[in-house]
Amino acid sequence: MGAKLSSVSIVQAQTPVISLWNTLPADVRTTTSRLSSKRRAPINIWKEERSTMDIMVNGPRTAQVAGILHERDIPYSIAIPDVSVLLEREQGHAVSKTFKRSSTVGDHKKMDWQSYHRLDTIYEFMDNLAIEYPYLCSVSVIGKSSEGRDIKMLKISNGNSNNVGVWMDGAIHPREWISPAVVTYLADRIVRTFNEQPDSVTNKDWYILPVMNPDGYEYTHVHDRMWRKNRKRYGECVGVDLNRNFSYGFGEKGEEGSSEDPGNVFYRGPKAFSEPETAAVRRQILEADTTFKVFLSFHSYGEVIIFPWGYTSEPCPDYVELLEGGTAMAKAIFNTSGRTYKVGSTKDLMYYAAGTSIDWSYAVTNIPYSYMVELRGKTHRFLLPKEEIISTGTEVLNGVLRLMDFVDRRCTGTQSCVCPK
Repeated sequence: MGAKLSSVSIVQAQTPVISLWNTLPADVRTTTSRLSSKRRAPINIWKEERSTMDIMVNGPRTAQVAGILHERDIPYSIAIPDVSVLLEREQGHAVSKTFKRSSTVGDHKKMDWQSYHRLDTIYEFMDNLAIEYPYLCSVSVIGKSSEGRDIKMLKISNGNSNNVGVWMDGAIHPREWISPAVVTYLADRIVRTFNEQPDSVTNKDWYILPVMNPDGYEYTHVHDRMWRKNRKRYGECVGVDLNRNFSYGFGEKGEEGSSEDPGNVFYRGPKAFSEPETAAVRRQILEADTTFKVFLSFHSYGEVIIFPWGYTSEPCPDYVELLEGGTAMAKAIFNTSGRTYKVGSTKDLMYYAAGTSIDWSYAVTNIPYSYMVELRGKTHRFLLPKEEIISTGTEVLNGVLRLMDFVDRRCTGTQSCVCPK
């Protein structure tokens, strides 16, 4: 039985997609999951933490959802009065009532970090880095998405056979636009300052996947800005939550950890690695000729640094070590921008999440420093203003560089994790 829900927050809008509610999830997760699974769902779950839940409510259904919360004695507050206002500000012009977006947004632009870019611009940026720095960078296609798009990865390496590996990915959840923006920013800074960096950076092979979910990412630019899953069809429903599709802990904790309902935003898929996007990541990491020591998956929002486990409340074997590494990152971020990132396990800070990439990377592939970093967005949620891209990238870059130093000081090269039976 869950803890008593203490508060909920709403985002009320005057367009057909409206309200965001901040709530304690334990008492309402079942209710909201049922609502969000329906074909014409009145809500879209944005985020869950231990103390709050954010949900966006379809405008005409606001009274219905408010009534359900009132019946269950669940308090709520309006967090964002009108989602469409933020969408208009982000896009630069009026958003249609169905949240369909102009197909020209971000088209044919040179990569910068003054705005959010489309997939083709991100891929062109990666290709151009490989052309400009052929002795450091290479680009490969590690798989195809459900709709046949390339899944492109950038590798940064000086070719030293003694290097250890660092994995960084973004946009596993495509509505989290700040994620690929920050990942590309990190790649750009690492490459362009490589010769000025300490050994803790240059003795790594960097495997960088800015957009793990290319179909979903494009879909958020053209059709539905708040889309979370990939675009593979299951019956009348579309999409799998790729961060519930990894094998370790897959399906654990029932509906608390993921969902077996294809209409649910947390749908885990019919089996682990059923999706080409997660299968591509698994194949790349397992077949790489590098021993990985760090796994970083970038998300938004919340300003937290999370490590295993997500599928159980038990601490992982290296809990203290991971806490100290995450704290080193958080301190560097704070020293850069004054932002305070919380550090803890998935279950400490958020909720049960089964079948996540960091549980898999830590348990199955023995990557000792496995983290999910939830980036900025406490006020604007997923709709972080483009003016904050560079400052977010800068603080996270310093956090990542500090983690590399921490790993070199602490990791012996033989560390492995022992997972609970």
